[in-house]
Amino acid sequence: MIAGRSRCPRLPATAALVALALVGAACASEPNRTVAMVPSSFTDLTDAIDAALDTETVWIIAGSSRLVSQLADGADADLLITADRETMQRAVDADLVDTPLGVVASNRLVLAVAPGNPAGIDELADLTDDDLLIGVCAIEVPCGRLAEQATTTIGLTVAADTEEPNVRSLALKITRGELDGGLVYATDARAFALDTVDDDALAPFVTDYVAASVHASGREGAGSEIVDLLRSAEGRDILLARGFSLP
Repeated sequence: MIAGRSRCPRLPATAALVALALVGAACASEPNRTVAMVPSSFTDLTDAIDAALDTETVWIIAGSSRLVSQLADGADADLLITADRETMQRAVDADLVDTPLGVVASNRLVLAVAPGNPAGIDELADLTDDDLLIGVCAIEVPCGRLAEQATTTIGLTVAADTEEPNVRSLALKITRGELDGGLVYATDARAFALDTVDDDALAPFVTDYVAASVHASGREGAGSEIVDLLRSAEGRDILLARGFSLP
């Protein structure tokens, strides 16, 4: 089933915080619309979800930490999905959401390289080379925390030239050749058609995407159809096709 398209604009991950709040509030005021706040790594999922559900969804897309900050500042939404458990716990501790609905997807960390791999990166140890342009996500966001956990466990000190506010921003810089390489999610490497360097040492470093309803919206049950879809056979196919792992 093809969903009716929302008249409210979809915001990119780089949208200003004020714009996110204004659009979310304006669209949420329409009672038949679900407002879903999702992390930037979900960008390529939204059209597929819209196509599978006979509902209208307003998508607010940004880094997970930014989404929680927006909720704390009074943004209106029905559903929150974060790219790790820690960020969702922040929302729970701040009483911004109901009890989390559980994990809806997983993602893994990969070493992505610029098109053609001009720097000749062929192992994780190359991330320590000061002569290369290397990027990671900021430690405040889930992909940054996962990268920090991975490199600390493996025993690498990354010579990072930039710490990006979300994983899409980092993947875009690698795609443009502004960086020689960086640690991104498998989904973003696939979305940007980036080559990756295989390394079994990264295999254990996986993040879980957690969903929760936002009780302050007053629209009980809104957003649950998105969670139900992602947990269905159809949803599993959508996730796998875009590089996500199953929880």
